[in-house]
Amino acid sequence: MAAMSRATVFRTCLPVFGLFAVAAATAALTVACSVASKVDFTSCTASSECRTAFGLGWVCGDAGLCEEVELDARCKTVYPKDLFTNPDDYPDAIIFGSLFDHNKDNGDLILVNAANLAIKEANASGLTGGRSFGMVHCDYQENEDIDKKKSDVTAVEGAKFLVDQIGVSAIVGPGTSGLAELVFKELQLPEHAPQALMISPSATSPSLTDIDVRDGDKPGLFWRTAPSDSVLSQVLAEKMATGGITGDITNAYVIYADDSYSSGLANALDKNFEPPLERVGFSGTEGIVPAVIKVSERTSGPGNAVVFIGADVDQVVGFLNAASSYPFYDDIDIFLGDAAYNTDVIVQTQNKAAKLYPRIRGVFPGSPSGQVYNNFNASYSVAFPNENPADASYSPYTYDAAWLAIYGAAWAEYQRDGFSGLDLAFGLQQISSQTGVAVDISGGNWNTVKREFKAGHGINVTGASGELDFDPETEETSAEVIFWKINDAQTGFENVP
Repeated sequence: MAAMSRATVFRTCLPVFGLFAVAAATAALTVACSVASKVDFTSCTASSECRTAFGLGWVCGDAGLCEEVELDARCKTVYPKDLFTNPDDYPDAIIFGSLFDHNKDNGDLILVNAANLAIKEANASGLTGGRSFGMVHCDYQENEDIDKKKSDVTAVEGAKFLVDQIGVSAIVGPGTSGLAELVFKELQLPEHAPQALMISPSATSPSLTDIDVRDGDKPGLFWRTAPSDSVLSQVLAEKMATGGITGDITNAYVIYADDSYSSGLANALDKNFEPPLERVGFSGTEGIVPAVIKVSERTSGPGNAVVFIGADVDQVVGFLNAASSYPFYDDIDIFLGDAAYNTDVIVQTQNKAAKLYPRIRGVFPGSPSGQVYNNFNASYSVAFPNENPADASYSPYTYDAAWLAIYGAAWAEYQRDGFSGLDLAFGLQQISSQTGVAVDISGGNWNTVKREFKAGHGINVTGASGELDFDPETEETSAEVIFWKINDAQTGFENVP
């Protein structure tokens, strides 16, 4: 690139977000703007160069010139809301992304706001020099009013947009194990370098444990704040055995979806029974009813049980409403996985399947409680007064996941040379120090984290979801597993021994 003078110039451009003037030293790259700017076109080789020169929302286009990003139709939700329209208010901002289902009926919008709450609290004091944080949220819901794409396609597209176009260093999500596996494998391809850190709050499949192993002191790039379902399966098997359910294929059945979460939990459950439970798989919501019918043709009665494992609320709702139409399910025990521990399940099944509630039990990775959880609930209710974070069981896990990304960035700020996903992951290695200062995740303790990281010290973190004690080798956390039942449509879930 030819040498340029350092006199400050103003480039007037018409971006996606409106007309504004971008000031930059001419030592930086020149953007491809209108002729009125009277600035020579200058080539670029990487989007990072354009973001350094002009700030948020700039990439190196196909023509080799800096140009402004047009937000993807599924990635227009940003926090703070003026992150791109008022970029001067967010100098040197560190941008993260999220991948969730934005369906307003039973999607993950509470999880989106839980992540926003963490960003809001961190921005109250920022990083060095007031450096702030922002988040771009991508929606992978299946909705024909948007397009006819399936979530596995839109999740991967969203991840590529976040990494390649926005330049995020960390992604919170996706919400399901199947999508987490697809997205992570895509982002490990060399064309997406530098690779981003992924922190899922709810992808619990055991198959994800080895998807990204630690290499010596080099940390992995896939983390999760929820524990693996291998723990859930062991507790579920114990509870079933206590209730008189055995591995005899004549009285115990597993109906499961053909995704990594469901098959992973079914496989883990099998390891606790001899002989294995009889398994009936299904694909998509349309495959639930045939699976329900197939099992209903068996002999019913005491000592019989069905375990249903679905990856999301829609599948659990589809199973319970379908099962309510067949007398077989009136006299058996029904066991559900962690996806069922959501008030939307009760709301959408109470009219048809309430008669099954007394026979339903389920497992969930921990029951967040204590002061940190209470503080999260209180802060969330103030920030989003028309919502209840308890309506989404993984909301505290999402809040923690966003804070972990922030903590990783803080470590990178003080101890690393950049803000790549790997730089942030090195920071996550510092949050389970048994000798470090005990820190509760909250905006009020953000300055403590910065002080300790600046000094090169690790911290011992407790999150809204519980203790975040990551194993130094597997980089997996653990949690107490709760066993629950549904009282009724009014009082909802209750933990049971």
